[in-house]
Amino acid sequence: MTMSTASPIGMTSNTNAEPGFGAALQSEWTKLRSIRSTWIVVSLAIGLSIGFSALFALVSGLTHESWNDDIRAQFDPILTTMGGMLFGFILTIVLGVTVVTSEYSSRMMRTTFIANPHRNQVFAAKATVVAMLGVAISVITIPGMFLVSQPIFGYYGLETASVTDNDATRFLLIASLLQGLFYTLIPFAFAWLLRGAASAITFSIGFCILPWMLTPLVPIWVQENVFRYHPDIAKDSLFGVVEADATTHLAQAPAILVIAIWMTGLLAAAAIVLNRRDV
Repeated sequence: MTMSTASPIGMTSNTNAEPGFGAALQSEWTKLRSIRSTWIVVSLAIGLSIGFSALFALVSGLTHESWNDDIRAQFDPILTTMGGMLFGFILTIVLGVTVVTSEYSSRMMRTTFIANPHRNQVFAAKATVVAMLGVAISVITIPGMFLVSQPIFGYYGLETASVTDNDATRFLLIASLLQGLFYTLIPFAFAWLLRGAASAITFSIGFCILPWMLTPLVPIWVQENVFRYHPDIAKDSLFGVVEADATTHLAQAPAILVIAIWMTGLLAAAAIVLNRRDV
């Protein structure tokens, strides 16, 4: 009599499979949305931006009769609606920084990398999540500031703009996308480089906002050869904030290239530092 021995069926277990980018993305989004401060920052960024733009539009309407000819000629119904944008800038910078530094301060970053040792994957997931939230903020605030201001301008007899105007459409589309990316990803990169919330926020505000404030105060050579290639000023060239005859103006293609180089370079530097330093 012959006896046959049954061979066990080979089975491959997936229980030890490492999480993919989708899992990392979901994890980072869960962490970000579960923090109460995230929604406080988002709410303040939207509310203060739109509210102060409406206030600035009201002040313009109440005072325009006393304007001189120069001020009246400089009035722009598109750019003037962005009076509350500074609040959105600063709060979006805070969001881009704290998504990183909050984990360092709470010692959660070590746990994050134990759960997912692929640092570049975690870095990319965090960048994607914070960038998407930043774009969501700007997609609400920038059209909101524009739409709330135009009826006020019209009520007081000031020039108004329509969403269907070519200049307005171009501004709203570019600004809504680029503002959110710019003011989250650059501070995000600085957060990895500096690791401290206060230092990263301070440095980000100085880097992103100070150049356009200092431009009129520096020599023309510096404007043409230094500030002209700063990403914030290149961004303003795309928006139409910087006039074509200004010393800091860049054409569309060079402006896009400058912004891309700065953002890619800073993110690459942050990723390199992350992989070379201990958590």
